Amino acid sequence: MDTPLSPRGLQPNEPAWQMRVLYEDEAVGGAVLLSPGLLVTCAHVVNTALGRDGDPEDHPGAGTTVRLRSFDGRVWEAEVATDLWAAGPQSRDLALLRLSGPGLPDTDFPVLSGCGGLEPGQALYTTGYPEDMRSLQASVTYHGRGGPNGVTHQVETPPSRSSRITGGFSGCAVRTETGELVGLVQMNHHYEWGRPGEPSGIAFILPVEEIAGERAGGETVSAQRLADESLCGRRTYDRLHDLLDSIPLEAVPPERLLEPREMRRVRQQGAATTAWRVLTALWDLVPGAGRPPLRVAWVHHVYREVSPHRPVPPMVWQWIRDEASVLGREWAEALAADRGERLRGPEEPSPAERPAPEPVPDEPDTMVFFDLEPVTGGFKLSHGFARRGEADGRPLHQDTRLVSEPEICDEIGDLMSDVVMRRLVTPNEESLRLRVFLPRNLLYLRLGQATGTSEVQFPSRLASRYEIVYHIRERHVDPSYLGTPPGRWLLRSEKQREEALVEDRNVLLTWEKKVSEVADALSRSHLTVCAVDSETGDAEHVYDSAVNMGVPTIVKGPKKAVFDFVNELLAREPRSRVRITALPRLLRDKSQDYPDFRDVSLFQDDYGDVLARAVLDGGSALPRAGGGGTGAVPSPRAAASRDVPD
Repeated sequence: MDTPLSPRGLQPNEPAWQMRVLYEDEAVGGAVLLSPGLLVTCAHVVNTALGRDGDPEDHPGAGTTVRLRSFDGRVWEAEVATDLWAAGPQSRDLALLRLSGPGLPDTDFPVLSGCGGLEPGQALYTTGYPEDMRSLQASVTYHGRGGPNGVTHQVETPPSRSSRITGGFSGCAVRTETGELVGLVQMNHHYEWGRPGEPSGIAFILPVEEIAGERAGGETVSAQRLADESLCGRRTYDRLHDLLDSIPLEAVPPERLLEPREMRRVRQQGAATTAWRVLTALWDLVPGAGRPPLRVAWVHHVYREVSPHRPVPPMVWQWIRDEASVLGREWAEALAADRGERLRGPEEPSPAERPAPEPVPDEPDTMVFFDLEPVTGGFKLSHGFARRGEADGRPLHQDTRLVSEPEICDEIGDLMSDVVMRRLVTPNEESLRLRVFLPRNLLYLRLGQATGTSEVQFPSRLASRYEIVYHIRERHVDPSYLGTPPGRWLLRSEKQREEALVEDRNVLLTWEKKVSEVADALSRSHLTVCAVDSETGDAEHVYDSAVNMGVPTIVKGPKKAVFDFVNELLAREPRSRVRITALPRLLRDKSQDYPDFRDVSLFQDDYGDVLARAVLDGGSALPRAGGGGTGAVPSPRAAASRDVPD
């Protein structure tokens, strides 16, 4: 197996679980990884990769291999399995591949959805490898069942889009907007008249539901079953699947047993509805030291929950005993003790024993910066990143380019995808924030709705994946340019650091005031957070008043989303108040479940923010560790960390 010394061929569009099928060194189609070592593609793609003339219907023979290239440029070898092979005009045109070399691709796997829940006209996406192109992403709309062999469904590229489904898309994944796999591209339709080879825009896909066939012995199996067997083993599937897949999660809520880290893994694997899907999500998770394997702990818990109410096949307990044998002779007691501890949860310490809360850092560990400077012909977009504890925390400049106003959202989405793909940053949901410096005339931009085209997984909206904070560029460069005495901004910033919690006394809901009264209300120095409804005709006037009065934190967006967000904060009990510096993370978490929150913009400008000044000055303004810096105002991080209440 050929592994280049350095990754090459990084593509801007393909999900990491899609691989390119190669003929010599050129991609002739795609294949989708369903689980470790198992891929599906079209039979005619395999025939092309093997150089077989005429697309024959017979299997190329046991032991035949094809070459694949993954998203990071590595080349793999896969055996063409005899399972599910179907070739020919009226067949499913389906092939199964199994990686035959050592190692496995470093990727997650798609959530299988299928076409059953799609609506006519729904937007879908695919990425293929047309001739003479590295890769191409195409948008298609779903039309429903249709096609030459009775199992395919029909899609069409919108006339407004220049991309078409051509050769090289076969075997590639068709995905929903949120990344679920609904099928494989199977064929494109060409007109019999007009220019030869000109695509009509119509294409046919093989739905996930129809990725099925016979394996040795004549047993009919689905791709989902083969994927599960590839992960868990056929023995486990035979012993556990029928029982666990018949148990809905309402009967065994996983939240009762699993810890937050483990539940996050279950959610990442899609909408699990049965105990079996929870098992596949937990299969590879490593337990804490001295604790039972998570897969065994889950099956043992399900067994204890359901056995008093329904018959359970003896083979289930046999499986538990075999898998738990690694715990030693007292395996049954160890499983029971672990289950009891999980169900009880961590014990609450007494008030005297409860440790003092640790300071919450103002900034996460890693920040990615985007600075938009107005220049002739558009905007100069610079981006870079900084990591706490590295290079004195100085921002590391990456690139600068000229962009037009309509390109800004797409450029930032693509740049964010690129730095993740190149592993310059790791998208850890707990430690990555985007800081965007916008000219005042661009504050309407909804960057939270932007997506990239080169995410390892199909891109999600930036706001639902990352913390995003906006900054008013002119305020950091020259506050007086906005007609605002810098002293107002300084006073509000200091006040916010002193009173770091979101409370009624420091928040103004501007829609509760008449427009003529807003400026007067904002003149009160204790107000440091201003909520603005962007849907009213007076929104810009209200927003300008907040900026002019030096309010450091502004929440701006559609009234319902902003109203719900701020009122939820203010309704909290005093002991559960939220720090103002924690708003980006909370807003990101909300955006994952509620699309309206992706339109909410959070502006947080601290007077004397040396990191912001360093970004705008090209990194020269940051003080070195242990030395003096520019300006006498302490960094907001240091100031706020001293002011964290007990």
